[in-house]
This record gives sequence, C-alpha cells and structure tokens, in this order.
Amino acid sequence: MKKHTRDEFPLTVKKRGATVKIYEVKNRDAVNYCVAYIGPDGRQRRNFADLDAAKREAAKIADKLAGFDAGALRLKGNDALKYQEAQQAIAASGSMLSLNAIAHEYARARSILGGDHIVEAARYYKKHVDVDLPQTTVAEAVEKFRAAKEAEGLSAMYLKDIRTLLGDFANNFQCPLGSIQPEDLRDYLNRKRVGLVSKENRRRMLVVLFNFAKANGWLRTNEETAADALGTYKIKQRDVEIYTPAEIRRLLDVADADFLPYLALIAFGGVRREELHKGLSWDAVNFDRATITVPASIAKTGRKRKIVMSENLLQWLAPHRLKSGPIFNKDPRKRTAKIVKASGVKWKRNALRHSFGSYRMEQTKNEGQVALEMGNSPKVVKDHYFEIVDEPAARQYWSIKPMSHSDRKVIAMHK
Repeated sequence: MKKHTRDEFPLTVKKRGATVKIYEVKNRDAVNYCVAYIGPDGRQRRNFADLDAAKREAAKIADKLAGFDAGALRLKGNDALKYQEAQQAIAASGSMLSLNAIAHEYARARSILGGDHIVEAARYYKKHVDVDLPQTTVAEAVEKFRAAKEAEGLSAMYLKDIRTLLGDFANNFQCPLGSIQPEDLRDYLNRKRVGLVSKENRRRMLVVLFNFAKANGWLRTNEETAADALGTYKIKQRDVEIYTPAEIRRLLDVADADFLPYLALIAFGGVRREELHKGLSWDAVNFDRATITVPASIAKTGRKRKIVMSENLLQWLAPHRLKSGPIFNKDPRKRTAKIVKASGVKWKRNALRHSFGSYRMEQTKNEGQVALEMGNSPKVVKDHYFEIVDEPAARQYWSIKPMSHSDRKVIAMHK
C-alpha cells in the first residue's frame, strides 16, 4: 500500500458531486484519520485509527450522499426543469458539493444570518476577509506552535499543555484556523465539563496560539483574533478553594518530617506541586539570602523565577538546611491521604498554592510581586486572589510556624 505523506492530506473522495475529505490528525505519538463531510444534519466527522478503514467509510458516505434512484424520482415538467437548472448552477459555480449538501448549507447560513441576507454576507466576507491568506489548518497551526515552543526551550509541562489542551482543540476543529469565529470558540469551551479556572486556562492558551498564527501571517494582522474577541472568564471566589489558617496548622501538625517541606513550599512559597515532582532540589534554596530559585528547566512557563521566603517558611525549612538532592519528588498521594485522615481536614485540589496566592496578595497588596513569585501574570493573580481573605486572617496565616519538639510529641500521642 502506498504510504501517504502529510502534504497529500486532506484526501478527497468524490462521487457524482458528493465530496468527502479525510484529514490526518496527529496526537502525541498516535496518528488518526478524520472523515469529514456535510450530511443532512450539517457537518459530520468520524475518526479512524486505520487509513484504509477511513477510505472505505469515506467511499460509502460519498455513495450515500450522491446516490439516488432516478427511476423512483420521476421528475416531470417544472420540477424536472428546476432540478436541471439547480444542477447546472452548481456545475457553473465550480462547487463539488451535492445538491442535497448545498441545500443544507443554505439552510444553515440562513439560520445564522436570520433571514435572506446570504449574498450580502458573502460580499461583506469577500471585502473584509483576506482570501489570499494561507489556509493553515488548526492541526498544522498547533503542531508548528508546539515545535516553535520546543525550540525556544520551554518546559516539558508547558509542552504537555500544548499537546493536551491544543491537541483536543485541533481534534474538534478540522478546518482552517482563519475560518473559526468567536462564537465557535465560546461554544467549544462552554461544552467542556470543567470549572471556570480550567476554561480560562484553555482560553489563554488559545489566545497565544492565535497570536502566534497572526505573527506568522496566517491571520489578518490588523484585526482582533477570534480568541481575543472571547473576553475572559470571570473567576468567582468560590472557584478558588483555599485553606483557613487553622486548617493549614492542622495539616502541618500531623505531617511526617520529610513531608513538611513539600507542604510548606507550596503553602508559604507558592511553588507548584509539579515543580516539586520534577525534582526541585535543595540547591535551589538559598538560606542565607532567604530565596528560592525555580530553574527554567522545571518551571511551567519555561522561565526562571525567584521567590523571597517568608520568615515562617524559613523556619519550616531550617531543619533541612544541610540536605541535598530533590526536595520531594515522590508520589504525594499516600502522604496526603495520611494527613487528611489524621487532621480531619478535607484535601482541596491545588488549595495550598491558592492559599499562598490569596494570603500573599493580602499581605503585599501588589499583584505584580505575587505574579513574579508564582510564575503567573498580574491579571491572573488579581482575578484569582484579590480580596479573597482579610488582613487579620493573613496575619494569622503568615505567623504559622513549626511547633516545638515537645508540642509535636503531644500531637503524636493523640494520633
């Protein structure tokens, strides 16, 4: 069997005016094939792992779309003339779509426009949309974006986000990037069964992708992109779960000594748990200068950042001053389950880092500083953490320090 190269896609299967296309879709190390066509219910897609299977299905669909029983149809008089004129108009336009497909496209366009304004809409499109732009597909744009960011040396975590978040986006949009409208993106994001924080993370990734496309000449440079036109998702306070000072105290009081740095670095230093899993080492902690340097190689953004340690964080880490190697790169799930059971405090996803952001924002009143420490943008910090806690709670939070040895023995006796 002939092996198709990427340049040969999309493959086109034609049967008497009906057209079905086969797209190659790369997702990580796997290659799938998407059969796309316009059916009675609008645009349809079917995915296959095998190219031959995709071709067979495409041929069946094309036959179904193009086929009809001419004997049973028996058009006469004006009906036959109208049918013939319609077929001639399609042929003159150069379209490869069937009459049935064109009828459905017309109905869909009329529904979107809210009336008979299709010709006016087409004229507006021709005037305002640069038809000479390269027809870069979403999948092609995502792959080139990933390759560019990999060449820039961005972190493995950031590249993973590109593969997962933008890979899903590419699988859902088998079309040129420039044809996507803001409402298409909004519908796509709203269908995701995730919280507002996750939707906002996906939206920001789309903004970066579309701006990358604009910079490469795939979109009009003098117009707002579809992703920019979305606007942000407003993060409500309840979408950012944090711990109270009392809850943090209880979690720390029952933790094993070697697990305390993991908890303290996230809760009082804003370090990402993924950065600890990636092997943040004790060499990154400068006790003399009270700073932590997260190297670019493990930072989510791929950029080095410096964290100024608070007095209580210094005290939590002080017993480990002479250690070397990774701080805690093991699976923390058993440890977290243990402290949850012992403390009676519910484990809240990413609440340690959210707590840092919230209490640190109240302490400094400076989203720029907190953003630098957390490796986020000032806007994200303000949207997520501004006015989440009050000043007395922040004072109490930053005064949480290790108990004395005798106090820990008392806690241990009551476990």
